[in-house]
Parts: sequence; C-alpha cells; structure tokens
Amino acid sequence: MNGNTEKKELKKTYLQSYQALSFSIKTLDVLIKRMKEEQRQSMSVLAAHSGLNQSDVEMTDVFTCFKKQLVEKNLICSAIVKKVECMDCEIEKNILLLKYISGYTWEEISEITNYSLRQVYNIHNLALNHFPM
Repeated sequence: MNGNTEKKELKKTYLQSYQALSFSIKTLDVLIKRMKEEQRQSMSVLAAHSGLNQSDVEMTDVFTCFKKQLVEKNLICSAIVKKVECMDCEIEKNILLLKYISGYTWEEISEITNYSLRQVYNIHNLALNHFPM
C-alpha cells in the first residue's frame, strides 16, 4: 500500500470506531443504570439495618470504572463528530455522517442523497482525502 491508501484506511478505521464506541456507550449506560438501581436497593436495606443513611455508602470501584469509561468513550465519539462537522464540503460531510455515524449502507446513502452508487463512492473517496486526522 502507498502512503495515501494507508492514510485513507487509517481514517476509515477511525471513523468506523464510532459505531463500536456507540454500542459500548449504550452497554455501559445499561450497566450503570442497573448498578445504580441495585445499589439503591442494597443501600436502603443497609441503611435500615445499620442506621447509616444512603450517602454514607460509597460507589463501588466497578461503578466508578464504568462511569470513567463512559465519559472517555463519549469524548472520543464527540471528537469524531466534530472532525466531520468541521469539513467544508457539505455533501462529503453528509456522506461521512450517514455512513460512519448513522450506520447507513452505501445503497441507503445513495437513495437518501439521490446520487448513484458510483457517485457516492467517489464522494466518499474525496471526503476521506479531506477528512482531518
């Protein structure tokens, strides 16, 4: 592979990470909500038996770790979207948003934009060239 192709592949991999991160964020969010509920239930039992109030019991290390991961993943996702949003060409920006952020297929993007599949591929190629890394 030449340098330009390697850069494009790196950019694609970076953009593709959004979907995996997004799924991970949803998973962590579910786990955190579940842990909060379980913690709330156990704290009320603990408070009833020990005389402590709920604020006296600290969060677990796992809960704290999940929260930290959630924040970090959200920051990366935000950075990816900001980099796409700062692009000059609207159609290039839209194709990257549709493909990598929203997860549409090439065929769906073609229908949405009213461009042929070949045009969508060509615009995507240009968008990768212009995408700031």
